[in-house]
Amino acid sequence: MNTTIETYARKCSITGELMNEGWVWGDGSFYTKHLADTLAECRKDREAIIDDLCSLSAESVNDYSRWKETSDAIERIKANADTDEDLLLVGFQTDYLYFTEWESDDHQYGIDSEGKIFEL
Repeated sequence: MNTTIETYARKCSITGELMNEGWVWGDGSFYTKHLADTLAECRKDREAIIDDLCSLSAESVNDYSRWKETSDAIERIKANADTDEDLLLVGFQTDYLYFTEWESDDHQYGIDSEGKIFEL
């Protein structure tokens, strides 16, 4: 029987690293651990992230307190002058992706005393 040293909630879809915090894409079909990888994926998914941009309003975003920042990002997107951070913000505001920290009862992976990864 494996002796678990550490447990982890998810595995990064890009690096394969185990993680207890990171970005969840959509309904959880894709995960990113590192900000740099997340921003690169936002750039790759730009068209999907901005697909429904014209219907976005202060009332429909996840965090109303960031509406001004989001509105500025939208204007840069419309001018094709957006940054990866703009896409991350709009992606968050539209539920395309979000950052989370998982509780220990959500852990799905373990590492045994020999460093081998196994599913819980």
